[in-house]
Amino acid sequence: MASVLDPIMQSLTPAEIKQYAQEFDLDAARVTDTFGLAVALILAALEKRAAVQDGAAEILRSLTPPKDKPLDAASNETSAVWLNEWFGVGMVKVVNWLQDTTELNVMPFLPLAAQRVMRALQERAQAEPFDAAGLAALLKSETDVYAHTHPQLASEINAALALGETANERAARIRAQFADDEWDTVAKTPILASYAVMMSALSGPVGINKEIDALLDALEEFGHQAEPDSLVGLVSHTYNTPDAITSLGANRANALNLARDACLETLRILTEKETYDEKLAYKEFVMNVATRVASAAKDGGILGIGGTPISSEEQLTLDMLAAALAYQP
Repeated sequence: MASVLDPIMQSLTPAEIKQYAQEFDLDAARVTDTFGLAVALILAALEKRAAVQDGAAEILRSLTPPKDKPLDAASNETSAVWLNEWFGVGMVKVVNWLQDTTELNVMPFLPLAAQRVMRALQERAQAEPFDAAGLAALLKSETDVYAHTHPQLASEINAALALGETANERAARIRAQFADDEWDTVAKTPILASYAVMMSALSGPVGINKEIDALLDALEEFGHQAEPDSLVGLVSHTYNTPDAITSLGANRANALNLARDACLETLRILTEKETYDEKLAYKEFVMNVATRVASAAKDGGILGIGGTPISSEEQLTLDMLAAALAYQP
C-alpha cells in the first residue's frame, strides 16, 4: 500500500516554500523539514486517537464534511478545530518539546499540515474505501514506516505526544473540580472585570475598540504566560472571542455590579476548590487583564493627544476589583 506521506510532501509547492521561507526567515530546506515534521506529528496524533474507542470513527466523520464545506476548501479556522480535537490544551507542550529537541517550530505549519493530511486521507478513502478499523490500520502503518525511516524524530514525536497527553489529563482534572455553572462564573470573571473598566470611563468608539482589542490580546498574552494545563491557562481560552464576550450581556448600566458579584462568587468557589497558588495566580490574571484594558485608550485628551493612560474612574474600578478579589469569605 502506497504511503500517504509522500504525496502530502509533494503537495508543498515551490511558491508555498518561498512564502514560508520569507514569512519565518527560514531557508527552503528548513521549511520542508519543518512541514514534514508537522505532517508526521499529525499522523502520529491521529494514529493514537484512532486507537481509542470510537476515535477512528470520529476521524472518518471528519473525512466526510458537508457538501458546502469540502476538505479542499478547509480554512485555518477548520484546521484550528481539528488541532484542538487532536491535541487539546497539550498542544503547546507538544510544540515546545519538539522545538527544544529538534530546533524546528512546527506551530505555524500545523494548520496547513492538518489540511493536507485530511485531504490525503480523504482521497485514499475514495480510492480504496475503508472502515474505522481500516483507517486505524492505515495510520498505524504510516507511523511505523516513519519510525523506521526517521527513528530519532519519531521518538521525539512520541515523547512530545506523551507530554501533551499528561497536560490534557491535568486540565481535565482541574475542570472536573467545577460544576458547569461554577466553571462559567470563574471563566467569565476576567471578561466582566475588564468590561467594568471599559464602561467606567467611556473612551468613544475608537477607544472602546482599542480596549476590546486589548482585552483579547491580554487574554492571549497572560494566558500563554501560564501553563496551558493550569487554571489560568484554561480560563484564558474560554471566553476569548468577540462573540463569546458579547454574549455575557455586560453594558454601562450593569457592568460594575456584574463584575463585583462575579469576583466575590469566584473567590468563594476557588477558596473551596483550588490551592492557594492557583487562586493567587488567577487573581493576578484578572487584575493584569483589566489593567491592560484600562491602559489601552487614553482618556481626557483630544484626538489621542494628551490625556492619561488610566483615568481616575478606571482606577477606582480597578481598586474595587482588587478589593473584591481580596475579600475573605
